[in-house]
Amino acid sequence: MKFAEFPSLRQLSPRILLTLLLGGALFLAGMVAPAGKGGMLVAGGPFALLPPFLAIAIAIVWRRILVALLLGIFGGALLLSGGNPLVAAHTTAVEFVGATAIDPENLYLFAFTLSLMGMVGVLIKCGGIAGLVRAMARFARGRRSTQAVVGLMGTAVFFDDYANSVVVGSSARAITDRAWISREKLAYIVDSTAAPVASVAIISTWIGIEIGLLDAEMEHLSTIANSGYGVFISLIPLRFYCLFTLATVFTVALSGRDFGPMLTAERRAAKGQLMRPGARLLSTSSFQKLAMKKGAPARALNGWLPIALVLGFILASFFVVGASNLAADGIAVSPFTLTGWSDAFGAMTSTGLLLTCAGVVGSVAALGLALSQRILSWREALGAWVAGARSMVGAIALLILAMTLRKVTDSDHLQLAQYAQTVLGGADVLWIPITVFLVASLIAFSTGTSYGTMGILIPVAVELASRSGDPMILLLATGAVLDGAVFGDHCSPISDTTVLSSVGSSCDHLDHVKTQAPYAFLSMLVAASFGYLLLPIFGAPLTVVYGGGMVTLLVVIFVVGRRTNVTFGSG
Repeated sequence: MKFAEFPSLRQLSPRILLTLLLGGALFLAGMVAPAGKGGMLVAGGPFALLPPFLAIAIAIVWRRILVALLLGIFGGALLLSGGNPLVAAHTTAVEFVGATAIDPENLYLFAFTLSLMGMVGVLIKCGGIAGLVRAMARFARGRRSTQAVVGLMGTAVFFDDYANSVVVGSSARAITDRAWISREKLAYIVDSTAAPVASVAIISTWIGIEIGLLDAEMEHLSTIANSGYGVFISLIPLRFYCLFTLATVFTVALSGRDFGPMLTAERRAAKGQLMRPGARLLSTSSFQKLAMKKGAPARALNGWLPIALVLGFILASFFVVGASNLAADGIAVSPFTLTGWSDAFGAMTSTGLLLTCAGVVGSVAALGLALSQRILSWREALGAWVAGARSMVGAIALLILAMTLRKVTDSDHLQLAQYAQTVLGGADVLWIPITVFLVASLIAFSTGTSYGTMGILIPVAVELASRSGDPMILLLATGAVLDGAVFGDHCSPISDTTVLSSVGSSCDHLDHVKTQAPYAFLSMLVAASFGYLLLPIFGAPLTVVYGGGMVTLLVVIFVVGRRTNVTFGSG
């Protein structure tokens, strides 16, 4: 081939060119980065951001999230191996992806997700979901009221974001479809009432992680409260992003106004297209074709009872196990007080097995109702369960890779925490809260994990803020870590909860990320401006923070937002 026959840069596809540039940069970084023992990369520098940024860039450009995550993981392994592709391939397959896939706690999460979606498959087939939809439809009379009802459902499932994403998304899908609400809007409501609610709820699966991290820093936080739980309670009014996110959800729902890509999606849905033509779903076609059996009764009992049993089992088992953990330390708690429940949930150290058992309870209940009422035969019931569970195979593969990329950037490998501490070290005292919030957002966006971001930054932020001697700066910096972790996780296409929200809502994953981002950024800008700048720098009271923030939200939504022309109704 003659030299002239090679394509020029202009002739190359922009996607291919960007991928080649990113891959080449990562390979060169692995070759030239400073090396430590055994030729390994000296971590804790800006190179730690390259693998997640590579994954996010490829996901956005190519719209192939699984390939993007795998290349991001391989890129991290390439850095750690000094640019050796053979060693990187082995590390990727064995030490990273393989180890993540067989981790017991992860296997419990996968089992919970499979059993829960299997339960949903049976409920659809036997008419339980149809009955649930019919019961809730009394309150969902139009697009606005339907969105508000779904938002209230998401708020009600306050104790676990995974359960929220899957249960609410799959249960509410039929209601929003009837109202000609786009799948993107459903995924946004589900995602934006999952982590924000679970993160600030005084009883949730998050509280064990959050309180554990705060307890470890009581040397610096003792001026605020006597325990990590006391600090957590003090932080709730300062969780600006989470609270403004919930306000945005209900303001958008009740106003009937949208903007950005969501407005396009809603106008498309109003014309009868609930999903973008060519949308790629993480669930398989077998689940999409699953429908209510002809002649099956639409009984609400068959829909809400298995779901209630799942939620009830989670609450009861979490309390029993948490209370047992406290009893081993000589601490007794009462199930008749809110403090008792809060203390018990705070004592939880692992939830995977209990969530799996809850999913099994729900599946057994759904199968039992369908069979005992002779609505489905054994073959029909098991076929529906398998169809529902099988729909999660693609999502679980994505979860494995998202969790693996998180492992690549952790303290044992690229040490993103060390780099974060370097970045934050020179911040002025009054600017620490906003700086911490932005750094936490960046880390959560890059890694797709809220928990990991909290673990990385809480020790750094608390130590830096404690030097100011100002309890308010200390509280704001601590809350900024928790809020930034949620915001970055919300916007990240490699976040597990974002993935589950897309799956539960049957929405194209990248469409969900694209349409949700403007709303998340609006909530973030309001929280950052009024909460993490106005309050510490100018000493504004909370009434001004929340009053000004709400006015800003309303002005933006009513000025920038537009109504969707629909035929269903607007109530």
